[in-house]
Amino acid sequence: MNIKSITIDGFCNIENSIIELNKISSIIALNNYGKSNLIKAIDFAQTFLTQVPKKKNSMMRYKPLIPINKKIASRNFIFEIEFETNFNSLKTLVYYSFSFEWVKDDGKKGARIVGESLKYMPLKKDARYKTIIKRTITKSLYQSSKTGRCDNEIKIGKNELLVNKLLNFDNLFYFNLLDEINNINFAVVDSLSHPDKLFRTISDYIPANNLEMPISSNTSFFVYNLKKKKQKQFELLKESIKSLLPNIEDFEPIEIDLKDEFEFESDSEKIPYELPEKLYDIRVKEYSNNQQTTIANISSGSKKIFYVLAMAMAGELNKIPLITFEELENSIHPALLQRLLIIIDALCNTTKILITSHSPYLIKYLEIDDILIGIPSTDGVARFRKIKKSKQNKLMNFAIEEENSIGDFIFDKLLDNSDDFFQEFIIEV
Repeated sequence: MNIKSITIDGFCNIENSIIELNKISSIIALNNYGKSNLIKAIDFAQTFLTQVPKKKNSMMRYKPLIPINKKIASRNFIFEIEFETNFNSLKTLVYYSFSFEWVKDDGKKGARIVGESLKYMPLKKDARYKTIIKRTITKSLYQSSKTGRCDNEIKIGKNELLVNKLLNFDNLFYFNLLDEINNINFAVVDSLSHPDKLFRTISDYIPANNLEMPISSNTSFFVYNLKKKKQKQFELLKESIKSLLPNIEDFEPIEIDLKDEFEFESDSEKIPYELPEKLYDIRVKEYSNNQQTTIANISSGSKKIFYVLAMAMAGELNKIPLITFEELENSIHPALLQRLLIIIDALCNTTKILITSHSPYLIKYLEIDDILIGIPSTDGVARFRKIKKSKQNKLMNFAIEEENSIGDFIFDKLLDNSDDFFQEFIIEV
């Protein structure tokens, strides 16, 4: 799955925002604008997709997420995703969306799915989108055969999605598309402010099937298995980390088998299943130290870089289509940020990275077309938009004339709430 774009509407303070995804993309805005809400909405949507109807019903009633802003209080939640995949031996563009109505005041109205659509288009000359699922409040239709039309009506509950229900029809010619949508898995990292804690929870985000990692695995386990089973990738990860952290002379992942260290006599009995009791760590030798230590003892900034690169590698190996990081630049020196982005770009070919930021530094190191900007507003609604392609050169020239970087120039305009600037340069949706 190669995600091209994600659209979110009607979530907290988020109004119709399209996120076009390149290899590394960024959402930038001032503090307390709505960047985190946009990431939460992506996580919410993928969770909603995979839940049973009873859980969907609860999610549509979860009051902290319902828009209460006067401008968007009546909006339904909308999630749309466009992605490329192989279908019928052809590279194909797929569009899927669903929408639901949040619960109403009396608790008896709302909390129902009101729209759903699935269509595809082979990436060849003169091809057009073909609709295979179409749902409104009153009708739910699907296409049952390659030669048929999307006109087969099916009964479905108000808290059910067609893509879930039709997965039971394994003879459908587009079953693989349904399966791919049902197994969408984004790695949404809500914060990197405390890498000491998050460093040990990589498998909570990345199901590392490629390395047969149990869900309880930590980053040390991942790196240990990377070395054991994929030596080439391990050496690439090691060189990447050492190039960013020159204070690290070397590091090695280790496995400690507690049963080898201590065993009762009765443990020699034959048993049907042996409980594993192994611990994993990464031993680090820093140039300034006279001995190696556990990785838990290195600085928070260094652990964060280690964690981010390990997660990028795990995402790529396990074909995770999207990893999001909030405020990646926190606790990382600006001089390292550009090199970190370059290395992430090199590590990830299929996995895309989405970063939120309130820093002008990040903008310096990304293409303007890879940036989504939170437009200042007086109504409390978060609207994220891109800079027009036709205006990008003019924007760079303005920044040069003011002897400013692109990042500082854009943030100055955000702080000034310059209406003229945004009307001229920002795409309207």
